Amino acid sequence: MENILQSSPQTSLQSFRTRIAFIEFIELTVLGFAFWCFGAIVAINDPDVSLVDQIIFLVITEGMLLGSWAIYNGYIRVARAGGKIVDVGLWVIASILTSSYTFWAWTILDLNRLFISRRFYLGDAPVEYAWSAQSKKVRKAWEQAQKANSL
Repeated sequence: MENILQSSPQTSLQSFRTRIAFIEFIELTVLGFAFWCFGAIVAINDPDVSLVDQIIFLVITEGMLLGSWAIYNGYIRVARAGGKIVDVGLWVIASILTSSYTFWAWTILDLNRLFISRRFYLGDAPVEYAWSAQSKKVRKAWEQAQKANSL
């Protein structure tokens, strides 16, 4: 009975490695915290920087990283559901509203996703990227096949 109720660490690691969004979330949270630690070390001798300032910097850093990542994931899902015209339209609107920030953020997040998918991701679902219409098309077809198989 104990073997049934307890999951092995290997099984938990396998389950973790099948969720690319969770891998990215953990990675970006750790990177944001590491960046904050670096900033805190640099500011340690500055008497003008208080603990409150450092906490605000941590919240802003994590908020920017995870917020950009959430918008990136939202864009991918909406673009996949809407097709190529919606994909291009959303990109143009985001570029107008954010200037070049969208381009650089989504490019960096696409490169990060490529690295994560090659190194850590073991899931069955195809990985999709903001700059690849083909990856969104493949993921949409895969999801439709999953729905057809479950019926």
